Amino acid sequence: MNRLVGPAALLAALVASASFASEPEKTVPVYLGTGAKGEEAGIYLSELDLLSGDLAPPRHVATLPGAGFVVLHPSRRFLYATTRRKVARGEPNGGVAAFRVSDDGGLEPLGEVRSSGGSGPCHVTLDPSGKTLLVANYGSGSVASLPIGEDGSLGAPGSVRQHAGSGADPKRQAGPHAHSIHPSPDGRFAYAADLGIDRVMIYALDAATATLTPAGEAKVAPGSGPRHLKLTADGARLYLLNEMALTVTVFDRDAGTGALTEAQTISALPEGADPEKMSCSEIRIHPNGRFVTVANRDLTEAGRDSLSTFAIGEDGQLARVQTIGAEVWIPRNFELASSGRWLLVAGQRSSEVSVFGVDPATGELSFTGKKLALPTAMCVEFVDDR
Repeated sequence: MNRLVGPAALLAALVASASFASEPEKTVPVYLGTGAKGEEAGIYLSELDLLSGDLAPPRHVATLPGAGFVVLHPSRRFLYATTRRKVARGEPNGGVAAFRVSDDGGLEPLGEVRSSGGSGPCHVTLDPSGKTLLVANYGSGSVASLPIGEDGSLGAPGSVRQHAGSGADPKRQAGPHAHSIHPSPDGRFAYAADLGIDRVMIYALDAATATLTPAGEAKVAPGSGPRHLKLTADGARLYLLNEMALTVTVFDRDAGTGALTEAQTISALPEGADPEKMSCSEIRIHPNGRFVTVANRDLTEAGRDSLSTFAIGEDGQLARVQTIGAEVWIPRNFELASSGRWLLVAGQRSSEVSVFGVDPATGELSFTGKKLALPTAMCVEFVDDR
């Protein structure tokens, strides 16, 4: 296995000063966010061998409590993460942290941790231009947009939008719980899945001013518990994963207004599977745009954790291809390499990352038998040409 290389080394066109330490066509670095505590807390860097599927031993590159979700800037020069660290006394618990990516892949803090505009930040993403960071706060049920400076640092939130309402389940849906937020491919809108109110909130996004303006909403069946979502590359459709109902809802999308129209809802589990004590966590669209994969979590440690893959029809609707064991306990997050031939799954409770091969022609997954030990593995972020 070649030694670790930094993102800048893989993108010499963007960072001309980078020095190459390995062959980019054979390996790709990958950042791994964790929920670990103490000395192990923070973000790690590994490297995936694109020929063998081997993962290099992880290197601890940033100490950050509760670095549950990480996202790389389009320039590959900066990285952002959620954190449980308090911003200031009297402020809600949690915020967002910014890092500069060094040539060897290390992470250098950029300023102080910024407020996420609420409590319990659980998801971050960036608008396509890289000017605005978007964050979802599960605890407070709010979303926020933060400006990104030329040096990669974060400013104070340009907008904080507080959701309101409740859902059908009095235990889990007594109030709003924003679980994720994603921009449209053209950067004009942002979509926030709220588990507590069974809605996808739609916002007009102005990246130049880092502001969000309410622009509508889309409802799902009561008790669904929307969690994560993905939009197709052309923005024509949105795929929503419902954590509590264990379903995927397909929406047709109006590019002009941002409005969503439900077209299909399909079970994330195969027919006959026991849904008791199960929930869903993550959803991804294959880089070739032909398949959707979701992760299903077994809260009982009975080994039912799985990945379900669906083929996307010409009308955007889904047809089941396969359900396969996730080979970890509590697959919190997973990601596909841009080649579409490898998939990594972060196992939160088993503290490991499993490696799957992917057949881009059929969408089928196959476990390679390879795993990487990682404390409280939470998030996978490849450093490639995504």
